[in-house]
Amino acid sequence: MRKRVLALTLVLALVLGISAQAAQTRSYQISPSLTFTGTTANCAVVVYGEDNNDAISITAKLYQGGTLLKTWKKNGTGYVKLSESTTVTRGLAYILETTVTINGVKQYVPLVNKPCM
Repeated sequence: MRKRVLALTLVLALVLGISAQAAQTRSYQISPSLTFTGTTANCAVVVYGEDNNDAISITAKLYQGGTLLKTWKKNGTGYVKLSESTTVTRGLAYILETTVTINGVKQYVPLVNKPCM
């Protein structure tokens, strides 16, 4: 009987510990964008950390097809905005690939795929 109570107590402590960790999930705002003004591609990535001490690193890469055209990087804390532009060709599609790390943890950022019209 005593062993069962001990085993049940350990299982309960484990479950509560996992629940407490899940409750600590952090929420960040990451907004990549790719727009065109004539033959200029405007690439922007805005990242809001959960607090002002979050270390943020952004790498943005612009591709046309499988060809890498430009790479930009920016670091900061709390809030970081990367905003860059480059010349492109009308009628072709471009992909903005963004890598964001916050406090050393890589975050999911969807690709932005748009044609230049």
